[in-house]
Amino acid sequence: MSKKIIEDFLSLISFLTTIPTGYYNLESASNALYLSPIVGIIEGSIIGLISISLKFNPLIDGSLLIAIHIIITGALNLDGFADYSDVIGSRKKGDDAIKILKDPRKGSFAIIFTAVLIIIRFSEFSSIHSILPIFFSYISGLESAYIISYFSPIPKYQGLGSLFIKNSKNKNKFITNFILYLIILIVLFIFTKIKLLLLSQLSLILIPIILYDSKKRIGFVNGDVIGFTIELVEVFSLLISVII
Repeated sequence: MSKKIIEDFLSLISFLTTIPTGYYNLESASNALYLSPIVGIIEGSIIGLISISLKFNPLIDGSLLIAIHIIITGALNLDGFADYSDVIGSRKKGDDAIKILKDPRKGSFAIIFTAVLIIIRFSEFSSIHSILPIFFSYISGLESAYIISYFSPIPKYQGLGSLFIKNSKNKNKFITNFILYLIILIVLFIFTKIKLLLLSQLSLILIPIILYDSKKRIGFVNGDVIGFTIELVEVFSLLISVII
């Protein structure tokens, strides 16, 4: 592995998490988005290990895990979830939807949608007593960031998301990401039942739905939509684990 790839990956960790790596370059981070499942392993390992070490009542455990999730991710994806939720709630399309997306203020729909998401994640954290479902959810969530970036059109304006989307559109990176994700799933199969592993991946079906929705509403995918996707895929993956 070359020094540049390592530095790019460390920049990606710094961008997606609050973990200090000594590297923080957005161009480098965007070049390494295809390695996002590894970041998912890191996040999932930290939060998963903490979850099985907590011995309080489920309400306290769930609350602490929500706080740790926000601390580790820096609420970056949650902020994107809130912004795109405002667009969905407004039912606007085109330029009107883009204006809402760019508005730094959070509207009522952002508050409502985000509150519901946090409540659902809190309920899931309170109900799950195994590291694997949490592990799966973060790997799937971070993988979804690369998939939706690769298949989405490049945004019309130069925002943070456009840099990641543009630098994701590389066939060699796509192949590497696919092989990497497949290897991760094969390794995880050693530690869990195939049913749980496969069902946890159903959360990825949200990607084409969100991609279609964003194209219809704003015409493209941006950083907020990517953050929205990560949060929703993670929560949906945990929900599947709770149900089964």
